[in-house]
Amino acid sequence: MKKLTLGILATSLLFGAAFGAAACGDNTPSGPSGPSGPSGSERVFDFAGSLQTLYGGNGYPQAVLVAKKSVIESDPAAVRQMMDYMEGAHEYLASAKPEDVVALLSDKYPEGTTPSLNAKNLTAQVIENCSVDFTAAAAAKGRVKIFLDELIAVNPNFTSAPADAFFYEGGAEAGESSLTHTVYAPDGAPALALAYAISETEGDAFEYHVVASGTIVAQVKGDQPAADFCVLPVNAAAQQLGSGETYQMLGVVTNGNMFFLRTSGDQGNLDTAEGLRKAVGSTIGVVQLGNVPGLTFRAVLEREGIPYQILDGDTAPAQDKLNLKAFEDASDVGPGAGCDFYLCPEPLASAKVAAFKAQNS
Repeated sequence: MKKLTLGILATSLLFGAAFGAAACGDNTPSGPSGPSGPSGSERVFDFAGSLQTLYGGNGYPQAVLVAKKSVIESDPAAVRQMMDYMEGAHEYLASAKPEDVVALLSDKYPEGTTPSLNAKNLTAQVIENCSVDFTAAAAAKGRVKIFLDELIAVNPNFTSAPADAFFYEGGAEAGESSLTHTVYAPDGAPALALAYAISETEGDAFEYHVVASGTIVAQVKGDQPAADFCVLPVNAAAQQLGSGETYQMLGVVTNGNMFFLRTSGDQGNLDTAEGLRKAVGSTIGVVQLGNVPGLTFRAVLEREGIPYQILDGDTAPAQDKLNLKAFEDASDVGPGAGCDFYLCPEPLASAKVAAFKAQNS
C-alpha cells in the first residue's frame, strides 16, 4: 500500500536552522542601563510583547504545509482531508486541555527522544502563543511572497522567491482515500497543528511521527522523498521546493512564536515602533538571529527606520542604536545573561518567565 507522508518542519524557531553565533556574557553591561536595568528599577523577567504583533497583521507566515505534486494529482481526497484537519486545528487547540495535546503527541516521537512539549511547559497560553492558524495558499500567496521578499532584502542568500507554480490554488473535493498516510512533524510549536488530526484519525488512515527538527528537511529531498505532505519553515520550503515541480504549498500553518522578554520593571514593550525607538541604546539578545526570527526582526527595524547593529567580539554597544546580540542556545536566555531584552521562542519563553517568578515569589 502506498504511503503518503506529512512532514512538519519546525521553524523558525525551531525549524532545524542553526541559532545565532554567540551568547551575551554573564556580566557584560548592555545599553544605557546594564543587565539590571536603570538604577533603582525593579529587577524582573517577564513578557515585553511579541514579534508577531510587531510585524503586524496576523503575524508572519512561519511554517507552511506542502504536498507532493504526484499526491495532489493522484489522491485529491487525501489532500482535502489534510487541509480540513489543518483548518480545524486552531479551533481545536483553543479549547483542548494541554495534557490531552501532550498525550496525543507523546507516542509519536522516535524511541529515546525527549519531547520539547511536555506537561510542565505546555499551557493553554503557550498553545495560543504558538499561533497555529491555517490559511490556504490561495489566500496566503501574496502574504508569503511579501514576507520572503522582506527576508531576502535583509539577507539575499537566505532563501529564494518561489514561482507562482509553488502555490496550490486548486479545490480538492472531499472523498474517501484508500491509502495509508504517513505524517511527519518536527518537534516544537508546529507539531501542535497535528493534535487535531491525530484526535480525528481512525484506524490506519494516518501514521504520525514527530521528529527532531534538524532531520525533517531530508523528508522532502532525494530521488524518492519520504514526505507526501510536509510542513516546512517558509524559507526552507521556498528555497528547496519553490519551483513547484515536485511539491506545492497548500497553506500557512503557523504565524510565529517569538516573544520579547525584559529584565527591568522600567522597560516598556517592544511590539510597537514607538516602543523600539524608546529602547534605542539597549541590547537585545536574539535567539536565531541569523534565521527567520532574527531576519524578521531586522526587516521590521529597517521598515521603521530604526537604527541597529549586530554585536560581535569587536563591536561595543552603541547608545544611538538597538544592539542585537546572537544567542546560540535558547536555554542560555535568562535575567542574568547580560541583555536588557531577549527575543525568545515558545514554549521556552513562558518556562523562563515562570521559573523566574517561582524563584522570586
